[in-house]
Amino acid sequence: MRTVVYSSPFVPAEWLAAHGLRPVRLRPGAGAPAESLGPIMGMCPYARAFVGEAASMPGVDGVVLTTTCDQMRRAAEWLALDGGPPVFLMNVPATWQTPAAARLYRDELQRLGRFLVGLGGAPPSRERLAETLEAYDARRAALRGALGALGPRGASEAVARFDRGAEAHDAALRDLGRGGSPDPPRLNRTRGAQDAGGAAGQETRRARAHSQAVPLALVGGPLRRDDVRLFDAIERAGGLVALDGTESGARTLPAPFDRRRLRDDPLLELVDAYFGAIPDIFRRPDTALHEWLGRELAASLARGIILWRNVWCDLWAASVVRLRETTGLPVLDLDVSGEDAGFGRTGDRIQAFMEMLR
Repeated sequence: MRTVVYSSPFVPAEWLAAHGLRPVRLRPGAGAPAESLGPIMGMCPYARAFVGEAASMPGVDGVVLTTTCDQMRRAAEWLALDGGPPVFLMNVPATWQTPAAARLYRDELQRLGRFLVGLGGAPPSRERLAETLEAYDARRAALRGALGALGPRGASEAVARFDRGAEAHDAALRDLGRGGSPDPPRLNRTRGAQDAGGAAGQETRRARAHSQAVPLALVGGPLRRDDVRLFDAIERAGGLVALDGTESGARTLPAPFDRRRLRDDPLLELVDAYFGAIPDIFRRPDTALHEWLGRELAASLARGIILWRNVWCDLWAASVVRLRETTGLPVLDLDVSGEDAGFGRTGDRIQAFMEMLR
């Protein structure tokens, strides 16, 4: 089966799968692009890592990027010039409150469909598209249910496994069903009455540490695979991510599908669930994002916000002041370069932020 990799949450995986292709939302590692892909100065670390991995990853038959980010638009240009797999740049309107904008997004999905057919896919019938959407909707419901049993890092990695495809997601759910859990308990878990020895004692000590941790919201752009160590750094500093509002978290999952409307017009339901429901920083106006944050911050009891933004991300950089004004919470603006040498500085800033919150 041919594989298509993509980055943006506004690319529906089920649309790719319905065409008979294997969709993989790539969360890249800390690689750099080859010299032939152009200079890396002025390119954000996430886009740089994506270009490097997409260009060198074996078995990639196509790449889909979107206009939601200027850096990823540049990435599309560089990948197209390198002679690698075919690249499709999907136009996602920044405005979202008009029927014309929704129609444009739908037209872009249909244009993407023609690209997928060119890669060897087949146009889906209405019945096949509806069945594919239902299957993905069931998997996302299982994912949402599993996230509550995981710690912050485990939840982020579970979303990444889901994005890699059905096989990785289903295997992870089977592991959870057998009692496997890679992370400590969440903030609202009971701490346990006694400190026992061995594994039980370690679990109790972890639960106690989490019950005493300061709840935080992590908000911002996408995380690379290596960036999950951020959750560990926050916990070492005495905090706990009670809300993951990054682009790599549950914030960018589409809305559940309406099964009745799904059968009437599956493509329209796909448009509504993605374009009509996902809150993001690029959208204008960005009221949906701040409304989402208002609800989720209140539910999470977060006492502070860590803004994770890759260098050169002007949209998130411009949001710092408004985040402070609209939430009334302290905000730590973490501008990250993607270099390992700079992560020590990031840890120091988190530690100082936690000391201020106590």
